[in-house]
Amino acid sequence: MRTKFKAWAQPFLDEHLEIQCSVEDLNSYPRYYLEIGSGKGQFLCAMALKYPTKLFVGIERNVTCAGITAKKIVENQLENAKLMFVDAEKVLPLIKDNSVETLFLNFSDPWPKKRHGKKRLTSEKFLKEYYRILKEKGRLIFKTDNEQLFNFSLEMIENSPFELILADPNYDGLDSFDEMSEYERNFRQQNLPIYRIILEKL
Repeated sequence: MRTKFKAWAQPFLDEHLEIQCSVEDLNSYPRYYLEIGSGKGQFLCAMALKYPTKLFVGIERNVTCAGITAKKIVENQLENAKLMFVDAEKVLPLIKDNSVETLFLNFSDPWPKKRHGKKRLTSEKFLKEYYRILKEKGRLIFKTDNEQLFNFSLEMIENSPFELILADPNYDGLDSFDEMSEYERNFRQQNLPIYRIILEKL
């Protein structure tokens, strides 16, 4: 489901640097919650509204999605939501160890072709980075509509140091520490199953 290009997105991002953060900013935060692939920002902004004392940071590389997220942050005057318009693969190695409270992966690109397995955000190389940057007892929370990606992720987790807390093939959406993204709302309206995994750093 491709997002239609919006010409206003880049100028809006350029005009609102106050809601964006750099790696240096990120590494200075004593406590924050990170979403990789924040899309149009529905989850990020809903969580920031729901938990005003917690800081939520979204990483998004698509300029249109980043622009839409930025607009939501600005319009809702969310001081506890920040955006990084950058490729997560490039920024992850720069994030300091033991710094993230919870890391969210919501409806990541499944990269269905076998040769693209290393690009999946739950591949071995990404899991290693997540484990490194999460605090002790920090959690990785993953949701997808894609059964193949769910099963692939479980296979990758078996060889990771994470403790598997939950592997739910039909998540009911009732966890209080959660919100729906645009994708999830659309899938639930179609009565499609949502797969969810929760991992914890030992």
